[in-house]
Amino acid sequence: MDLGVIPESPYDNPIWHPSGKYIGFNHRPLASISYPQGVACSGEQHFSGDSVGFWLIDADDRNMRRIFPYTIQTPTWSPDGEWIVFVAAAQILKMRFTGTTFDSTTTTELTFGRENFSPAWSPSEQSITYSVGVCEGPNSCGVWLMSSGGEQLHFLAAYGSFPCWNPSEPYEILYVTNAVTSSGVSIGDTLWKFNITSNTNSFFTFLGGQNNDNRYPNYSPDGNTIAFWSSGNLWLMDATGNNRRQLTTKGVDETFGLPFSWSPAGDKIVYTRYQSTDWTMANGVLWMIDVASKTERQFTSNP
Repeated sequence: MDLGVIPESPYDNPIWHPSGKYIGFNHRPLASISYPQGVACSGEQHFSGDSVGFWLIDADDRNMRRIFPYTIQTPTWSPDGEWIVFVAAAQILKMRFTGTTFDSTTTTELTFGRENFSPAWSPSEQSITYSVGVCEGPNSCGVWLMSSGGEQLHFLAAYGSFPCWNPSEPYEILYVTNAVTSSGVSIGDTLWKFNITSNTNSFFTFLGGQNNDNRYPNYSPDGNTIAFWSSGNLWLMDATGNNRRQLTTKGVDETFGLPFSWSPAGDKIVYTRYQSTDWTMANGVLWMIDVASKTERQFTSNP
């Protein structure tokens, strides 16, 4: 059997709407799985290609419906819920949300050239921060800032990625970077903060060992807790950087972008449960976890 083949996740990039009424996500409906080798450790997935797109589901896990015939990478709602910003072909775009569907006639490309990822709206909705992945000289790759219309570009921090805004400090951006010694040896991922008002950059906390992979830090809506993806699962820490603890244990997918999203109330997190060795119909669906009790429930399913 080919151990190099891993199953694809039928659901990805879950994002809770600011109203709390529904959750958006990419979905590629999985129709069936066959096992050509006769064993369940390596299969062949069969998807319904005519239903691929961006979907919504009500927060009570009812009324799942497709609202856009294309998938979008790392989508993020504006704080008022009327726009969504996302990545397509390594560029950042935005599009208006009508409350029931997307108005594709309003699609606006905000970046051009290089490779741009991980957009995040400011609490004021006036700015968007993002990361640039291609270095073209000094002050090129790393964390950038622009207005919500794509103007007034500013370079903030070199080699940073996965930026997010602190809702308690509206001019502060948190991001991940890989720390290296003066001799160029990696010592692992760290979190840094950039203050737009003072134009200062400061070390926040060390995230893990040299071989850890840490991505997508995101504050809870009240700013008291930071959730992040680390080496296959979700972790939490206090906003001070203390009290680090693991939240999930069954695997969380980030292959195609955002692995999780906070509820607007800050009490729950929706995520894509996934394991690269699981060739069953239960793999790659959305789950919900209560942050305080760690009680989990399955939120979507494959047929």
